[in-house]
Amino acid sequence: MGLGLGVAYPGSVGKSTIIVAVVLFASGVGSASAEESSYAGVTPGSETSENLPPKADEIPEGALMLTWPGFMMLEDGSSFFIQTSKPVKFGTRKSEGRLELVLHNTQVHLKNNFLPLETQFFDTPVVRATVQRKGKKSLVMVFEMREDATPSITQKIGKDGFNYVFVKFSR
Repeated sequence: MGLGLGVAYPGSVGKSTIIVAVVLFASGVGSASAEESSYAGVTPGSETSENLPPKADEIPEGALMLTWPGFMMLEDGSSFFIQTSKPVKFGTRKSEGRLELVLHNTQVHLKNNFLPLETQFFDTPVVRATVQRKGKKSLVMVFEMREDATPSITQKIGKDGFNYVFVKFSR
């Protein structure tokens, strides 16, 4: 796999100026099929510690950190999960088109955890879920709803040693 680079410089032809763009292309980059790639993120309930969150060894001892937000389709619905370094106190707030899961006294481990989980093309009542700061000490996971639905919310310690909060929506 190599990069091809074609460059042309401005030139004058009579009274007209021609500007040619730089062309950059990659052959074969990012063309792996779905069969060749696999999910490299956190897997709740994993028997091993193979899929730990990035930089798990850098989490300060005793700190309550959100280490990974995730989404899974299930046979009977869909589930969002939040992996934390230890059990978390949480609450919910519901308004028109929105559900909020407030995680008290919780910080974000890495900035990537603020990226939205885009679920608009899945069979779930949630269009998008995003982790946001709430004041100085808490976080909120905002679920933008396509339809009114009330999830079941559970929390448990996984075999990998991390805590998981599950927000499950039934079909």
